[in-house]
This record gives sequence, structure tokens and C-alpha cells, in this order.
Amino acid sequence: MLRLLFLAVGLPAAFGHAAGLPEGFRWAPGPANALALSALEIEQQPGRLQPWPSASLLHNGAQPPTYWITAGMGIARLGIDDHPLAAAWRVEATASGARLVHVPMADVKAPEVRVVQHSELLPMTCASGFTDDCTSIDGVLRIHTSFEGKKRTRTVGGGFYGTEGTIQQDVYTGTRTLTITHQPTGRSLQLTERLNDTPAYTAQQTAIRYLPSLRRVLLLGVVKDRGMPLAHCVVLPEAAATSTAAQR
Repeated sequence: MLRLLFLAVGLPAAFGHAAGLPEGFRWAPGPANALALSALEIEQQPGRLQPWPSASLLHNGAQPPTYWITAGMGIARLGIDDHPLAAAWRVEATASGARLVHVPMADVKAPEVRVVQHSELLPMTCASGFTDDCTSIDGVLRIHTSFEGKKRTRTVGGGFYGTEGTIQQDVYTGTRTLTITHQPTGRSLQLTERLNDTPAYTAQQTAIRYLPSLRRVLLLGVVKDRGMPLAHCVVLPEAAATSTAAQR
């Protein structure tokens, strides 16, 4: 939250650094057969919301469907209006990944367009815990989060300002690893996060968007640079292109 406040007033993210805050996952190229991570191109709209830390995924139900990502979209049936800075993008596949093309909000309000529920593609709690293991509903994608290191419990002030009594808090020092695996081929991608007395926090569910028809996985803020969220895309192999390891 502090980092977002500094960014909102134009100060560099590093200026708002505080000990113990998670810095986000980092990625380094893996073996030759590893899944590749590429930068997600985003058409920027000055003064509009960005597609993180949480974004809605929508499609029009066609075969293959068109996908959209929105930030700040309201819920008409509940009487919740769009955020004044709401933005929408159409997802377009590219040879190396994908790009988000800015579109008017009216495009995602068409009658045939609907929000894709998380549980339609991934189990409801997938990637929502500090450590986790889950497989997509279609069995194609596995998302695994593990931790190696030490856990300790400390006493901290409760409440927003830390003045409402005390609570017990678990903190972690070590390495957390996020692995995304394409089950049919066994090819995977690993991202690691260094923790130093970092409180446990729910993670990556709202930052991972699986688009099965495009064979793409969008990572919206999973990877960070000095606290700044970055957007990436993972291209999944063709189902028939099995690796030697998978064949064995």
C-alpha cells in the first residue's frame, strides 16, 4: 500500500521501501525446453487504471472466443458503476506472446460479452495461498507455489495503525517459488521470490489469467521491478507437441 501511495504522487517506488515488504517474483531463463516468459505489450492510456493488482477477464462465448481484460469495471446488476478511471483492453495473441489493445468500455458491455469466473478455468482457491498446488479445470495447466526457509512468529500491533492490541504474525525468511507447468508436455516456468521476515500473504490468484483458447497465460503484476508491477505472457505449446520427457 505504501508503494502504491508513493507511485500515485509520482515518487519512485524505491522511495517507499520498507523492510519486510514482499518485492515480488523474479524470473531467470531456464533450460532450453522451459516455457518462455515474454513482456506483455499494453497500450497505455494516460490517467487510466492499469491492469493490476486485480483485473477482470471477459469473453464473448464465440469459438474461438475474443478475450478482454478490464480494470475498474462496475457490476451493473448490483448497481455498482464503473470506476471513473476504468479501462478495457482486447487481448491479441502475437508470435512471441500477447498484447493488450485499448478499447472503449462500451465494447465489453455488449450483450454477448460476460465475465469469466475464476472457477471456470481454475479451482476457486487456486494460487490464493502462500503455498499452493492446483490444476486447471481442463487439466492442462498446473500452478504450484512452494517455500524453502524458516518461519517464525512475532507479536505486532493489531488494527490499521497498530494500536488496537497485539496479534501473532507469521513471517518467513527464505525463497518462495512459483512454478507454472504445461501438463501435456511437462514444460514449465519458474519464478522465485526472496523473503526476509516477510509476513505471509495471499498471492497471485488475481494476477494470473489463463486463456485456454489462445494457449496463453497472462501474469499481471506477478513479476516486479523495484516494487513496480510488470506484465508478462506465457505461450503454452500445442497439445500434440509432446516433449521427449513426457513421451518417456
